[in-house]
Amino acid sequence: MIHIKQNITVDCDVLIVGGGPAGSSLAYHLSKANIKTVVIEAEHFPRDKVCGDGVSPIALKELHNMGITQTDTFKKANAIEKVGLFMENDQTFIELEKPDELPFHARIIPRIELDFMIYNIAKSAGATFIERARVTDFKVSNLKVTTNYKVGALDQQITSKLIIGADGSRSIVARQLRGNSPDPAYQLLGLRSYYKNVNGPRNRVDVYFNKENFPGIYWLFPKGEHDANVGMAMVFKTCPQQVSEVRKCFSNFIDTNADLKKRLGNGTATEKVKGWPITFYDPKNPVVSNRTMLVGEAAGLINPLSGDGIQYAVLSARWASETIKECSKINDFSVDALMPYQKTIEDELEYDFSLSNLLVQFGKNKSLEPIWMSFLKILIGRCKEDPKFAGTVAGIFEGTYPSYKALDTEFILKILMQAGYDTNSYVLKNMEKPSQFLKDSTQLAKTTTDILKALAKDPKAHLGWLANVAGKAFTVAKYTVKR
Repeated sequence: MIHIKQNITVDCDVLIVGGGPAGSSLAYHLSKANIKTVVIEAEHFPRDKVCGDGVSPIALKELHNMGITQTDTFKKANAIEKVGLFMENDQTFIELEKPDELPFHARIIPRIELDFMIYNIAKSAGATFIERARVTDFKVSNLKVTTNYKVGALDQQITSKLIIGADGSRSIVARQLRGNSPDPAYQLLGLRSYYKNVNGPRNRVDVYFNKENFPGIYWLFPKGEHDANVGMAMVFKTCPQQVSEVRKCFSNFIDTNADLKKRLGNGTATEKVKGWPITFYDPKNPVVSNRTMLVGEAAGLINPLSGDGIQYAVLSARWASETIKECSKINDFSVDALMPYQKTIEDELEYDFSLSNLLVQFGKNKSLEPIWMSFLKILIGRCKEDPKFAGTVAGIFEGTYPSYKALDTEFILKILMQAGYDTNSYVLKNMEKPSQFLKDSTQLAKTTTDILKALAKDPKAHLGWLANVAGKAFTVAKYTVKR
């Protein structure tokens, strides 16, 4: 019997939607492998993206291997060697560790510069970019992908063997692959503004916690000599429903927090506050389908604890390229052929992300806020006493260490030891002040009563929270057992 194989002509091998760190990095890797790659980007480079601008040591290792760290732009970026943690008149400063296998400390690189560097190196490798274009829809057949897009008012069409969604939290590719929009339970909300003429060392980032937006954070990341990226991130489910209220929360903190005001000094904002949604990883969602893949934030590859996405954007780009190269050899882009990429994500990130997500879930119950804030105080207290412990905490937030480092027996014992030390210090300090004991006992009783009232007021919501936490804990336990 004679088999006739249909010869299908396509415009490119791989079409990538979105030219950010994930999309452009993937375009670089594929073009280096002589895989014809086209990137459709909504804007024109160089262009800005709202972000914290922090690039972790692990991300920098990936960029180093791509040649980015040899550029003049990179060499001028602020190297971050310290982090300051601030909370309610308490603070600690931590020297960041750098494992030997990582060539650089973290850097603060504005996205307008970072994305442009990766875009340029992808183009130099042979990738084609179609800028100021927006994908409207695509159709996957057994033999190719047909994608419709607009350049201005002009309708265009392009065919490819494979389509990649690298188009962020509102990814049109992800929405069509999964059949739904992101679940708000897996979203953060970020705000950012740039300031000029700020104080403080250019090698230290500052992170601020306060009860109003816990489990979110505020930050100041130094940019250049005297500029800074100042922002906040909040869990979508716990932030105010009105955008104006979120902006008000941000501006109030800037106006009233003494530690941040000291760092800002006479500095002034150079732009209006900008916001953006951040979608983090939901293990129920697939990242591959027939002739379709997702990378970076489109795949939900965001660390729920830190909001960092750049590290996982460039990692997922390399992982995806490794699978695509193998698929290209056999001209098979079915879901089964693409599955090694999803398996890599599960093996490398799912345990870490599941634990980070669990930790974030705890803070979603605002009724228990006093407990969470007390825990943070214990954490900061231990950081002051123990540089090794502090380095681990900072490394988890920075992305240098996985969050499951927090499950280490020694780490947990140090937290418990610090809690005991703080209790003893309090008792000794106030033994001769019975009135202080009475005052604090009264406050504790009031706090406990407030928590119980809140729990009784909406038991259904709290049971839902408890079930959610239990589900996340079960997932973490499953991965813990595997290891």
